[in-house]
Amino acid sequence: MQKRALGRTGLEVSVLGYGAGAVGGLFTKGTAAEQSRAAGRAIDAGINYFDTASIYGNGESERNLGRALAGLKAKVIVGTKFRLAASHRADVAAFVTQSLEESLKRLGRDHVDLLQLHNPLVANDSGDRLAIEIALAEVAPALEKLRTAGKTRFIGFSGVGEPPALHQAVESKLFDTVQVVYNALNPSAGGPAPKGMPGLDYGRLLDKAKAADMGTIIIR
Repeated sequence: MQKRALGRTGLEVSVLGYGAGAVGGLFTKGTAAEQSRAAGRAIDAGINYFDTASIYGNGESERNLGRALAGLKAKVIVGTKFRLAASHRADVAAFVTQSLEESLKRLGRDHVDLLQLHNPLVANDSGDRLAIEIALAEVAPALEKLRTAGKTRFIGFSGVGEPPALHQAVESKLFDTVQVVYNALNPSAGGPAPKGMPGLDYGRLLDKAKAADMGTIIIR
């Protein structure tokens, strides 16, 4: 399995990661034996990055992934994510801290390698769609405090939402990594948007992230 540098983090990650979300569903619905076997096969194939989130299976993904990796005594890179609800806006830092502590308990770890904001980023705050101003002024400083406390090594965000807000987050250089939507139907994060392309035009977001020396993780 090939490995590549994840931006400025210094981490060498496998070109393929393991997603423990609801799409595959194994780590939210499968048995412990199936989960251990799948994680072990992934590690044997050279995969060293595992992705989860607090909302996957309402915490079950983190709990099951933590148990599987502990049983395998695996030294891998683990990233998780948190999502702010509208009710959390009153004290963003407190929620981010609480969410990570709960994630660490489920994962059975004292820190994660990568902690990422999971909300779509937009211009105007609405529900779980988070205003870019809040992400930069409140979420990023809260993440830095957790990094200083040794709870996470690196910080990032999920690159979904409105493209102008995503570009603003990258340009801020406050985050180490960004998850980027890039696929055969929508390659606009890496080049010109094809004529008639469905979906959003991400405006070469990958190029912007590279210029900022950010690590990029392809999703969807």
